[in-house]
Amino acid sequence: MLDRFDTLDLGPGRRWGWQTAAYADCTYNPNSWKLDRLTTDALSTADGHLTVTAQHRADGNWNTGLLTTGDSCDSGGSGFQLRTGDLVVVHVRLPAAGTAAWPCLWTWRDGGNELDLFEWYADHPDRIEFVNHVRESSTVYYGPDIGPERWVYVAVRLGTDNDTWYVGSSRDQLNPVWSDGTGVGPDFSAYLILNLSIGDGTFHAPPTRTDPVTMEVDLLSVERP
Repeated sequence: MLDRFDTLDLGPGRRWGWQTAAYADCTYNPNSWKLDRLTTDALSTADGHLTVTAQHRADGNWNTGLLTTGDSCDSGGSGFQLRTGDLVVVHVRLPAAGTAAWPCLWTWRDGGNELDLFEWYADHPDRIEFVNHVRESSTVYYGPDIGPERWVYVAVRLGTDNDTWYVGSSRDQLNPVWSDGTGVGPDFSAYLILNLSIGDGTFHAPPTRTDPVTMEVDLLSVERP
């Protein structure tokens, strides 16, 4: 799978869906510490960049965007599933600091199979989190490539007994930064989800202003041996 986001291939019968069954009500999830209200208006592409824009609402929630390959409440998606052995690579421009932004690339299928390929929080902009919920393990990574409004490559190689995360400033210079020593097992499969959430303040600082918040992505690929 490869998307360089020259266009937004979104909707029924297309590559991406914009809702997810990981959210209890498909477009929002009241028990997930997020202020998200999913809408297609938050998703746009131009010049090979996907931009996800979160906008404040009068009720205090935020309209924002999500892409998924499946389990999408009939909103679209190719059905592509990540599997053991795959290498996932994303090139992302992180949001601004102090915005309550919570961008993630993760997996989901049938109420589980969650692997957080990356999570970033705007109140701790110098670090990024990697979490394997399939076989519980996690770490927090600090590095010179991580920072607000900064472009960074993050990649993950999924293994039966070990997953390895990579970070770098270019696709050809990905440096291994953590191995979880647990892996996802030999039969792992799950849909990809890319989204920009806004946290509600339960675990991280809540929004203090109402300016739009953005995240950009110009590459998301999966390489399969």
